[in-house]
Amino acid sequence: MEFRNYQTEIIQKAKGVLEAHRFVYLSMEVRTGKTLTALGVAEKLGITNLLFVTKKKAIGSIEADNKKLMPGYQITVINYESLHKVTGKFDLLVLDEAHTLGAYPKPSKRTRLVKEIILRQNPFVILMSGTPTPESFSQIYHQVYACPKNPFNQYQSFYKFAKEYVNVIQKVI
Repeated sequence: MEFRNYQTEIIQKAKGVLEAHRFVYLSMEVRTGKTLTALGVAEKLGITNLLFVTKKKAIGSIEADNKKLMPGYQITVINYESLHKVTGKFDLLVLDEAHTLGAYPKPSKRTRLVKEIILRQNPFVILMSGTPTPESFSQIYHQVYACPKNPFNQYQSFYKFAKEYVNVIQKVI
């Protein structure tokens, strides 16, 4: 299986970012091969166990893409509703459709479960989405909230983050 040129470039850059910060966000256009790119990063990192979290309907497609690559790592593909069942040790956690973690002002249950896994296992983390902030830029806070080296780590809550980064506008109807 060969990657497209832009995927190869992203794989190289993502590997460097992961090694420096332990997480990277792949915000790529829809249908550009985010899944294959993430799997390519996993291969390049030389990991042994990958946990890939996605929506239930995408599981078969991800397993098929992984089979094409014939990687040197073990992969477990689950949906977000199965996060509470995660056992075992994983070197890399891939969070597909990461924008679904972006609830605010409080982190969602799935976001809290992701954070528990990351704090317990300290894996590399790849977040992926074709639409990282579909409703508001405020959604980015809880998407990266679980990553210890996220750029908003100094803010203890969404409200403290919002005070710095969100321009609140009152609308009268």
